[in-house]
Amino acid sequence: MAVRRNDRGGDDRGGKAVDDGIGNARTFCGPFRRTPAFGPFDTPDFLRTFAIPVTVGDLTAFGTHNLETADRVSLFIPGFTGSKEDFIPFFPTLWSEVTRRSEVLRRDGVEPSRAIVAYSQRGQGDSAAPHEPGAYELEDFVADGCEVLERLGGRERPIDLVGHSFGGVVARRVAIRCPEMVRSLTFFDSGAQPVKSTPIIKVGPAIIRAIGTKALFPVFRWGMRDLPQKDRLAELFRQCMHASSKYHLASVARFMTDFDDVTPDLARLRESGMPMAMLYGEHDDVWPHEVYEREAEKLDITPMVMPDAAHLAQDDQPEEFARCLVRFWDRCR
Repeated sequence: MAVRRNDRGGDDRGGKAVDDGIGNARTFCGPFRRTPAFGPFDTPDFLRTFAIPVTVGDLTAFGTHNLETADRVSLFIPGFTGSKEDFIPFFPTLWSEVTRRSEVLRRDGVEPSRAIVAYSQRGQGDSAAPHEPGAYELEDFVADGCEVLERLGGRERPIDLVGHSFGGVVARRVAIRCPEMVRSLTFFDSGAQPVKSTPIIKVGPAIIRAIGTKALFPVFRWGMRDLPQKDRLAELFRQCMHASSKYHLASVARFMTDFDDVTPDLARLRESGMPMAMLYGEHDDVWPHEVYEREAEKLDITPMVMPDAAHLAQDDQPEEFARCLVRFWDRCR
């Protein structure tokens, strides 16, 4: 397969899973090329930033230092207008919960190690961003996700996949496309059906293509000027709007109002034994709660509703969200 190049990516195909067969520590992936940090947040000491080489170029990521050798990996896919940095404020809480649980398991004589990773999808933040408008169909994001799983050693150690909002739309289809590399599937604040079209969504793609992504900051942060923000979450959003591809944002805004419901395919995966979890904030208004409830019923799962949380459960209820995730992963066999 020909490897496409672009202004942010290369053609280095990256790590393969290896085992020397003579008792040395096994590595499942990497080593990956290190990359600079993106956004206003400092990278916590337990994380490193790196590039995952896929066909479209380098997708930027950060993950824990044990990524190459961990027994299990949890991979997070961000949503629309986001990037991997959406998870930086949450990952210290999650890592503390993962570490605490690992200590409990060790006392019980079980020692599985876990790494956590997030990546920016094509066109998000500082990830590879092809200049072709047609390079951002839903299928393209799904293909990238499958490649990322493989680069992370998913064929040897299936991945616990987690998708937020649009990232959950992608994650569902990644699990359907390459179930052999998915240990479990979690989608949070992410509906099975298209979001309701609004006047701003209808005209948004045309505006983005005409004047670029910078126009979105004052639209989504009404009343704020396009200047550096003291609030780091607001500043991250502003920087993402400056850095992300206009073709990415225009395409995702379009197809998020018109995609197929793949719940029947997920139900077949569920029947075959793939563990699945659904979480959403009790105040999430991006999808009607009835959409979540219908999908949960069809998948025969009980949704976990985060109290006092809206569309960003990882920010609104980080401790409870982390506990829910780790408990779910522990139940997966």
